[in-house]
Amino acid sequence: MASFSFSSPNIRSLSPTIFDVRKAPFSLHGLYEPKEKGLFRRMPAHVAEAANERARLMHTNPAGARIRFVTDSSFVAVGAVYPPMGDSEARGAGARSGAGAFCFDLYVDGEHKSLLSHEVLSEQGGVTLFDVKDGHYEAVERFGTNRMCEITLFFPLFVNVEALYVGLEAGCTVKAPKPYKNDKPVVFYGSSITQGACASRAGNTYPAVLSRRHGFDFINLGFAGGALAEAPIIDYLCSLDASLLVFDYDHNSPNPDYLRKTHLPALRKLRAAHPEIPFILMSRPNLCSGEDMVKARIEVIKESYEVLLSDGCGPVHFVNGLEIYRSLDSEMMTVDGTHPTDLGFYAMATALDPIFSLYF
Repeated sequence: MASFSFSSPNIRSLSPTIFDVRKAPFSLHGLYEPKEKGLFRRMPAHVAEAANERARLMHTNPAGARIRFVTDSSFVAVGAVYPPMGDSEARGAGARSGAGAFCFDLYVDGEHKSLLSHEVLSEQGGVTLFDVKDGHYEAVERFGTNRMCEITLFFPLFVNVEALYVGLEAGCTVKAPKPYKNDKPVVFYGSSITQGACASRAGNTYPAVLSRRHGFDFINLGFAGGALAEAPIIDYLCSLDASLLVFDYDHNSPNPDYLRKTHLPALRKLRAAHPEIPFILMSRPNLCSGEDMVKARIEVIKESYEVLLSDGCGPVHFVNGLEIYRSLDSEMMTVDGTHPTDLGFYAMATALDPIFSLYF
């Protein structure tokens, strides 16, 4: 049981039993030391702080994090504590995603059920904004049945979460979910696109889509504006016990020269730490900085790919981002020429499907 009270009359009328998700039987995924009190985070604070300011800001945005459990409750209520979000720059990528980037996303038995919208959504200039004046996010979904089912709640993409509680029907069954296929998570490293800008909700990012399709656990280490492959980040990636690495590092590198100086050295260090696991190297899926610049970046990434191939260690794959949208209606793939729409994320996941089918 938990020391949290819902304030919503709609939820209070259900007289829920309240559980702290940091305790059994709830299963937390995609987070660093999730049982520790304080902000949920995706990596140690000292690593993010040693990398760059954007990584420091974004590492406590729990993109890709999930809570999973099995229950026969006829409803699921969610209560979260959000600290103030005052830094407008930290919220920028999320603001372009809309209010869904700040809400929990509910799946039942692997199928999407509902974006759990907080009751307070304000309008300003025709744009829906997220507003939690008292620091409490509260939402509920009623099922109308007591069927036993597996619940997956995706954490929001672009807001810090300090505590999370689930309210369930009094006397219901609550137990741990079935494990994922992989004991060791897939690790995604990259930019705001990897983190999830501008998906309409957390379950629509390409790592999340792939996870549901193939049944694997994962850690999302995408940092909006902060993927620069610095030594502290790469060392941390080396320390993770991963089953597969998606190296979606391109966008935040300021130019092809910087990419050349950092891309292959990072991969050599990663390959030394993970000599047998599959690597997937990706280039950006757009031409937002001009065709010549993008093609120069692709050449850098292809060179890294060819070097890793010749080294003859674990499997390595290259995905040319320019091919992802090319056969589709490309103008529908992004919000702003850079960040994908839901359709863009779907296309990215589909482009990676054949590779993931080899391993899951």
